[in-house]
Amino acid sequence: MTQTPAFAHYSTWQLAGIIFGSVMRGAFGIAVILWALSLVPEQVDGSIALPIGVLCIGVVVYIYIFRRQIHKIQHARFPSLRAIEAMVLIAAAFLAIFAAVYVMQSASNPASFTEPLDHFTAFYFALTVLATVGFGDITPVSDGARMACMLQMAIDIGFIAVMLKVVSSTAQKSILARKSSKPDSESAES
Repeated sequence: MTQTPAFAHYSTWQLAGIIFGSVMRGAFGIAVILWALSLVPEQVDGSIALPIGVLCIGVVVYIYIFRRQIHKIQHARFPSLRAIEAMVLIAAAFLAIFAAVYVMQSASNPASFTEPLDHFTAFYFALTVLATVGFGDITPVSDGARMACMLQMAIDIGFIAVMLKVVSSTAQKSILARKSSKPDSESAES
């Protein structure tokens, strides 16, 4: 019994369409996440209620996105491809939460970082922290900004491990469930 790849029954054009659709869904998802990030106010009135509210909403939306992506992997025609798509969207949502925190910190105290942060530079900074690149062009200066940065660094370690484990095991289980649910004559062909 030989195994054929999941994509073996598709033409080159069909495969290109499948991959293009995945890329477009991912790009649209990132655009929506960045749009939602742009709604975070760059002017903070000094109270702690708005930042805490934005953070709580961000966490709830993140959990929703994570659960929805897991569900989509479980029901996808190509779970591995959908898993890659999910990892990109889950990571973008995760970074958007910290970017929102950085935008609000910079708005409440422009001296929190070496330069004032807008939505884009805050997202960029959150990504450099996640990637542990540390270019040095933007650095936290205030204790609050450093604390938020340390929190992100501490969570990043677990985030990457948990996201990879959950997403990859969901895709693997979906693939195995699909293979075991095929009739014997069909599975012998594929």
